[in-house]
Amino acid sequence: MSPALPTGGQVRRVTRDASNYHSEAKLTDLLGDVYIGVFAVAMASTMVFSLSTRLAPGEGPFRQAAQDGPGLAVGWIAVLPAIAAVAAFIGLVTRLGPLSLSGAESTWWLPLPVDRRSLLRPAAYRWPGIGLVVGAVCGAAVSFALPAGPAAMAGTTALFAALTVTLVITAGQLQSRPTAHRAIRVAADLVTAGVPLFGILMALSRTAPPGTTWVALPVAVVLLVVAIGLAVSWDRRLGDVHAVSLRHSGAVTDEALVAVLSLDTRALGRALAVRTQSPRRARSSTMKWLTRVPRSWRPQAALITSDVLLFLRTPRQPVQVLVALGLPVLGLLVPDPGPASTIVLLLIGAYLASLATVEGARRAQISPGLDAAFPIGQRDVRLTRMALPIVVMEFWFIVITAVLGWRFGDPAWWVLLGVLSAPAWAAAAVRGAYRPNATFGGPTITSPMGALPPGLASSVVKGPDVALIGSVPIVVALILGSTHPELLSLQVLLSGVAVAIALHQKTENPEEANPREKP
Repeated sequence: MSPALPTGGQVRRVTRDASNYHSEAKLTDLLGDVYIGVFAVAMASTMVFSLSTRLAPGEGPFRQAAQDGPGLAVGWIAVLPAIAAVAAFIGLVTRLGPLSLSGAESTWWLPLPVDRRSLLRPAAYRWPGIGLVVGAVCGAAVSFALPAGPAAMAGTTALFAALTVTLVITAGQLQSRPTAHRAIRVAADLVTAGVPLFGILMALSRTAPPGTTWVALPVAVVLLVVAIGLAVSWDRRLGDVHAVSLRHSGAVTDEALVAVLSLDTRALGRALAVRTQSPRRARSSTMKWLTRVPRSWRPQAALITSDVLLFLRTPRQPVQVLVALGLPVLGLLVPDPGPASTIVLLLIGAYLASLATVEGARRAQISPGLDAAFPIGQRDVRLTRMALPIVVMEFWFIVITAVLGWRFGDPAWWVLLGVLSAPAWAAAAVRGAYRPNATFGGPTITSPMGALPPGLASSVVKGPDVALIGSVPIVVALILGSTHPELLSLQVLLSGVAVAIALHQKTENPEEANPREKP
């Protein structure tokens, strides 16, 4: 009689025991990390709820918008981020699975003749559990921000939690159907990107935020029943998920995890931008118009054209610019926006918009041969790659500073300050795109995040450092609420310094330099 095959649970138990045997961490370390994480979430939630309830004690946590001119009802400040957080979480889940196995698990588990359903069950319910926490926190923030009774607060919290879990399980059921799975990801991205635009429309129409009522509680119960039914159906179909899908999602998860641990935002963006559908060959462009350009300027014209085509043919990049534009505009439509929130939204929006314009430079940093193929030096290449970021950031700053001028007065001076600020942000984006990769082959430095290579911190701040330098005049203008000629002169100087720093950035290896620059 042949021995019985192990079950999926037994295989997972053996793997867990082997991992624990080779692990150097103790149980107390795990409990300490869990305690710190729970304590941090509790403290952050308490601070948010406490601040929200102290804003306007007589009228609920948030006061209403002013009666003159367009303005965003302050209650939307809690509703819109909650919707964006849930949508962004669903988009992240669809990129990472939600059902996935790491490279080692795929190699050792999938070929085994065991029940795949019991083998994959813990991995299947990992993301729904995280979604339950994310949805509950978002719902609690909304319920505390808007005036409501205990039943309405509990219903809003449960509604967001049940909705998030239902969407995660739905994405899991459709994981083996690439078209439907991609539709969920695209829908989640569109909702996330549309939140700033929706907020601007609500501000222009002066629409009040929806109130929380006791009706949310029965709706949450219905959604919870639906989620349980979907979970049972998903559990029965776990064995039908293809190994290719599990390996692909696991590879994306592993790459994203490595990028986060190494603080490499470029690698994280590449990991989350991996396409699940088979790539289609793009139609080549002849660019016959280059024959009309003077011969000495053709390399620059070809490089600018390639950056523009890459920017326009990647839909997420123009959308990222528009979303980054909507964030500070939405913040300025809030009644009496504080300088701190305005500054933070402007800096985040400007840097996100500038990053969307340097995809060509990021690819050239990975493959130095792209830049070396042009018969011009590296300094000229990087100067040319600033053309598209400068144009886009000029448009971005003209819109933002026009709104600032409407808010604070003197629109011409604000727009002029924005026009002079754009080259600094373009230089920051190019500098960040060409920053060298961290090398983990040499000596490392012990840190709470593990072993890190020396110079990692200095590499991470390349790009944001120049952006902060170039943003000093506009930050000072926001603090003062007005512009001055001295700020314009300072902005010209700092923009020139930012461009000079970006042009004189050293390459990671001497061999990566353009051979035409070598003697």
